[in-house]
Amino acid sequence: MSIQRLLDHAVPASLTIVAVSAAALAGAYFFQFVIGLQPCMLCLYQRAPHALEILLGLGAFLLARKGKAKQAAFVILLCAVVYFAEAVIAFYHAGVEQHWWVSFLEACSNPMLSNNPADLLSVIEKAESVRCDAVPWSLLGISMAGYNALLSLGMFAYTMAAALLITRRANGL
Repeated sequence: MSIQRLLDHAVPASLTIVAVSAAALAGAYFFQFVIGLQPCMLCLYQRAPHALEILLGLGAFLLARKGKAKQAAFVILLCAVVYFAEAVIAFYHAGVEQHWWVSFLEACSNPMLSNNPADLLSVIEKAESVRCDAVPWSLLGISMAGYNALLSLGMFAYTMAAALLITRRANGL
């Protein structure tokens, strides 16, 4: 499949959005449940936009399959807005990790929730605080938040270009 087809056709563009965000979430859950790195609150905040991207990408896919390219392009444009917001959150978190600024959630933690108040209190008392300003993992000096910022910024550019080119193609230009 050519690069141009990934950009100016709504079906492959929407599936790219779904695949990239699903891979990002899978990576986050892999590090949490397999490697054992517990997320801080800012890490958790970074997951929500990717989940929303998957839903929007699936919506764009369904619209594209029905031949509604302009509507699919609009949903892909919404994806661009969400990716930009994701990049801002991830960049903020990377800045906190690098001590460029102080987090508004300085010593955030993520206790496992329970329906029983006594169990919840026990979990909270035993839980170690997961700090937002610590870098639990990095590769080449870039943390997971940094990679998420780069990925989201790249996907912002991709979805903006795709929305524009799909609309242009749907209008016969």
